[in-house]
Amino acid sequence: MSVPVNPADPEGRKIGIVVSRLPAADRSKRIGALVWNPGGPGIAGSYVPAAQLPPELAQRFDLIGFDPRGSGRSGAVPGCGEDNAVSEALEGGQGAAAGTAARRYAEACTKKLGALAGYLGTRAMTEDLDAIRAALGEERLSLLMGSYGTLLGQQYLVAHPQHVRAVVLDGTMDPALSGVRAALDASGTAEDKAYTGGNAEEVARQQLQSVLSGFTLWCKNNASHCSVYKDPVGRALAAAGGDDKGRKKVLSAAAAAGYVPERWPELADALDAAGHGDRTALGKLADKGFPEQLKSEAGSTLDLGYNLGVYCTDFAWPGTPAAIADAFHKADKDSSFTAAEYLPCAFWPGRGAPLGAIKVPPATPRPLVINGTDDPRTGISGARTVSQRLGAQLVVFKGRTHVATQGGVECAQRAAARYLVTGSTQRIPGCP
Repeated sequence: MSVPVNPADPEGRKIGIVVSRLPAADRSKRIGALVWNPGGPGIAGSYVPAAQLPPELAQRFDLIGFDPRGSGRSGAVPGCGEDNAVSEALEGGQGAAAGTAARRYAEACTKKLGALAGYLGTRAMTEDLDAIRAALGEERLSLLMGSYGTLLGQQYLVAHPQHVRAVVLDGTMDPALSGVRAALDASGTAEDKAYTGGNAEEVARQQLQSVLSGFTLWCKNNASHCSVYKDPVGRALAAAGGDDKGRKKVLSAAAAAGYVPERWPELADALDAAGHGDRTALGKLADKGFPEQLKSEAGSTLDLGYNLGVYCTDFAWPGTPAAIADAFHKADKDSSFTAAEYLPCAFWPGRGAPLGAIKVPPATPRPLVINGTDDPRTGISGARTVSQRLGAQLVVFKGRTHVATQGGVECAQRAAARYLVTGSTQRIPGCP
């Protein structure tokens, strides 16, 4: 579909937005359209991982995905590369030179990005979402928003409350964060980026829990066809045998089957056989590999230029490169590399009012907020703040999983599915 680059100029330059729809499996009980956004920012969302989500969502809703403007097949912006000159000058203590380099990078990058440079933020995407609603012919939307996408869910609530049926915010970001804080939270460590921590077995458990999210739900609902139904993830870990080679084989088999429901019975049998000492079937499944068609569909836009186009417009930043650098140093004295990446925000086009603390009118539907106690990307304090601000029910689970509805946290999945289907925010057993 086509939307204006500048939402305030509907007759101006247009950009194409790719939208996908998986029709509700049970048309007689169809509730409406459920739009999924995986966050990022910049993760292509036209591929919806329905196999990882609670099955009742695909039964009762048309599952809608889209590639956000400037990413995937929605007019993906060209890469700007790293701002090495800024980093070298800043780390060398040359503040003035760093500011000059930041200006040059911003000018060169925004020239590459063209008209989109100042319209990559959440406010513009919010209007794209409403255009998608209109194109689908839906009066109201249900939203399942993950990570950075929770900002889109909050902004849509305040911009188009009359078109909202229900909203799940999973791995919730606080739009009132400063740009510096948001950037530091997004950078994290390599360990945090994988949403894992601890020893090799704990890391493998976290990865298997996520990849086998849908398989686990299927197993427990189809015990007669899944001999490992009592603890699918535990049985997968046991099949690994406690060594790196075994864990790699099990993870490869899980990746090959986790997104493909047709392979789930084969995976169940392979895990059962491995539990009795025979890993042959696991090896054959691992050889099938991750489905090729998904690799291109579920990609993300990681270039710094795209990131600046989003973060520079969504959050509040100090007005000069020197002030941005100083704010980073005060927040984290070892953050000079991240600071250098965001110095160009001082010169980025389209900077206006940041999103800030989003509040909604009393009659607006109240969302369901989900967050882990130790989420390394979206801390629990931010989720608590957002839930209080929106008058929302907060579902808290113990652990580090980021985006629980897709990450295999069963109590969170059950809470999200029940809320989206029935509107109930009643507590779910198993969540604190």
